[in-house]
Amino acid sequence: MAGLAWKWPRTRLPVGASALGVFVLCWLYIFPVYRLPDEKEIVQGVLLQQGKAWRRNQTAVTLFRKLLEECCDPGQLFAMTKLNSPMGKNLWFDGEFLYSFTIDNATYSLFPQATPFQLPLKKCSVVGNGGILKKSGCGKQIDQADFVMRCNLPPLSSEYSKDVGLKTQLVTANPSIIQKRFQNLLWSRKAFVDSVKVYNHSYIYMPAFSMKTGTGPSLRVYYTLEDFGAKQAVLFANPNFLRDIGKFWKNKGKGKA
Repeated sequence: MAGLAWKWPRTRLPVGASALGVFVLCWLYIFPVYRLPDEKEIVQGVLLQQGKAWRRNQTAVTLFRKLLEECCDPGQLFAMTKLNSPMGKNLWFDGEFLYSFTIDNATYSLFPQATPFQLPLKKCSVVGNGGILKKSGCGKQIDQADFVMRCNLPPLSSEYSKDVGLKTQLVTANPSIIQKRFQNLLWSRKAFVDSVKVYNHSYIYMPAFSMKTGTGPSLRVYYTLEDFGAKQAVLFANPNFLRDIGKFWKNKGKGKA
């Protein structure tokens, strides 16, 4: 080891580099390294700022709504209906580039006449299922909205209601959830029907025509709820709308929208 040290003598740092090193050490001692806040701290910070930092910008709202209408026409194309998806119409899966399907009589009968929402919606709550609302106490405020949309069939048991509320008008369901959590509804279907009772009279929004593998599970959800006389109904996402809205958000992120 002594010979090795001799072959590779320690080099001396320039005076400027040494001074810089001392400065950095002093800075870190006085101002510790920044720590990212955890989820609870983020929620508390948002709650403290409510009614103070955020103000409604009606001009921006009007402009954004106009951009959405021009690119995607959500009022008409949000879901597949008899008006926008007549029999014989050919549509492409928005998640697969090589496959299309033609609306036949059986599929056409599953669509409502028109989008079943009174538009425009005044006040909405969009609630995810990532767990960030845990211990937030936001449930009452969420339920005060005129329209509440929830994502991916989240639990709404009494232990969560204080944080996430109970009111639901629309809940999304990815076909993969049906496949993994409910065995594709190929065996017992009662567990699925019981699990969605918490959403009361709401719509389950499914991308049945995004991927070919998702069509079967989505249709089984429709027929299961119908067979059991459930309070919930299924809305199928229009693949043209999903494709257009996807492009819109990508362009928005690039500053082109």
